[in-house]
Order: sequence, then structure tokens, then C-alpha cells
Amino acid sequence: MMVLAVIGWILLGILGLLLLLLFLLCSLKLSLRAGYCETLLLKVGIGPVTLDLGSSLTAAKEAEEEAPAKKKKKKPAKKQTPKKEEKKKEISKKYTEKPALTAIITAFKDLVLGILGRFAKHLKLEMLRLRVLVASDDAAKTAMEYGAVCTAAGLVVTAAEALPRTNPKTVDVRIECDFLADKPEIDAEICLSIRIWRIVWMALFTAKPLMDSLGLLKAYKHFKSLEKESEDKEGTT
Repeated sequence: MMVLAVIGWILLGILGLLLLLLFLLCSLKLSLRAGYCETLLLKVGIGPVTLDLGSSLTAAKEAEEEAPAKKKKKKPAKKQTPKKEEKKKEISKKYTEKPALTAIITAFKDLVLGILGRFAKHLKLEMLRLRVLVASDDAAKTAMEYGAVCTAAGLVVTAAEALPRTNPKTVDVRIECDFLADKPEIDAEICLSIRIWRIVWMALFTAKPLMDSLGLLKAYKHFKSLEKESEDKEGTT
């Protein structure tokens, strides 16, 4: 009986220690810093520890792109990897044409507004920077996109400044229009912080909108690469 009692107390002690560690982990502040300016910026901070996921994703993508090139030197007949072919087929099935810039901006706007609306009192906006240069190959299209982007940016600023713990000085949104340029430019960065135990609830509500927004961005890049390939072929002929 004495042995069973000792074992019981040891198990209770281990369980209590695990619960204490879980409580301490959940009480830590988690910060997310995400952005895009030609390259993806994604950093996750858990307490004092910071993980640079953007560099890892970029390195993995570059390694994946360089791998077929190395294989082609040895075996010129090699084609694209099956994974890339499958991804392209999936995108082509889901999207018949390149998504407009306004659709991507609207999707991410809805995502940000959804997060801010549901978790406004729990989130702290550390910093928000959004600089968009609206441009296209058609002046009328550029004017329409400029109006849509300005409207979306205004809503984002209003929602960001409505957060209880947001300093208006940390919000920097600038939208410009260039009728001479033919390619839009986006420089966006946002930094949010929240306690870890709130993340589970946030994930349940934001998983689908996030996947949809990323899908639009991937489709935009896919069709943009196809346009570049066709331009290169026309240039060689």
C-alpha cells in the first residue's frame, strides 16, 4: 500500500508539473510578423524566442527550383517535377484566369477585418505598414483598381485604429497610383501579438479565409509566370 501511495503521489506531482508548464506556455505572448515586398516575411515569436519562417520557406523554394536545373545538366530530358505539375493543374482547375489585384487585396482585407473584429480585445497591433502602387497596362483599369484599393485600405485603417491597444503612430498606410507604370507594387507588413491560448480559437475562424487568400495569391503568381513564359517565347521567335 505504501508503494502504491508513493507512486500515486509521484504521478500527481508529474501531472501537476505538466499542467504548470502548460499554463506557463499558454500564458506566453506570441507575436506574428508577416509582410510581403518581393519576398515573403514571416516571423513568429514565442516569448523571447523568434523563428524566421520566411527565410526557411524562401530557402526551401530556391532549393526546389535549383534541384531540377542540376538534374537537367545530367539528364537534359528531365521534365518538371510531378509536384509542380500537380500544383499547376490544381490552380488551372480552380482558376480560369489571373485574379485581379483588387480581388487579392479584398480577400486579405476581409481576412484582416475578420481577425480584428473577432479578437479585437485580445489582439495588440504592434505595427501595420501598407504601401501599394496601383498600376496596370490600361489607364481605366488602373483608375478603377485605385479606387477599390483606397476603399479597402481605408477600412483596414479604421479597423486597426479601433483596436483598444493600438497606437495610431504605428499605422502607416499609403496608396499611390501610377498611370505610366504597368506593374503594381505592394509593400505590406503587420505585427500582431496575442496570448498563446487564444490562438486555437483564432485558428478555427481564420483557417478557411487564410487558405482562400493564399490561393488567390498563388493563382496570381501562377498566371503571371505563364505570361512571362509567353513573352519570353515571343521574344525568341
